[in-house]
Amino acid sequence: MRRYERTRALVDGDPSLAREIVREVEDELGAEALKVLDEPREELVMVQVRETAQGGLFYLGETLMTSCRVRVGSFVGLGLVLGGDRCRAYELAVVDAAFAGEAGTPRAECWDGRLRQELAHIEEREAAEARRVATTKVDFSTMKVEA
Repeated sequence: MRRYERTRALVDGDPSLAREIVREVEDELGAEALKVLDEPREELVMVQVRETAQGGLFYLGETLMTSCRVRVGSFVGLGLVLGGDRCRAYELAVVDAAFAGEAGTPRAECWDGRLRQELAHIEEREAAEARRVATTKVDFSTMKVEA
């Protein structure tokens, strides 16, 4: 599983999954192998979007983001999450570092099934939302204008 997919499953999915993984890593490696480099902290970041007419980029505004950096063994992990959820940023950073490199491959394979299952739940939820929204769609090209 790619890093992007794993992060999406942990951010958009059930928060208890990330907690379970972090708890396992902390129990397995102990406190001495897990070092917090940058405590979770809130920051403001600029949100850049592309406007659809000309395709140009512009800054929509600022949003709150929480970041955290940890070291697990010799690997550094980064956790970034929109909003002020410090625990989620820490959990993402630990998972990122714990699954990195050859040392993290067995751990990643162990959790692969649960993460893929969570991605399937996310896709089902998004498809249901898209179907719900589609029922309210209006086709303006079929509307007649009376003079």
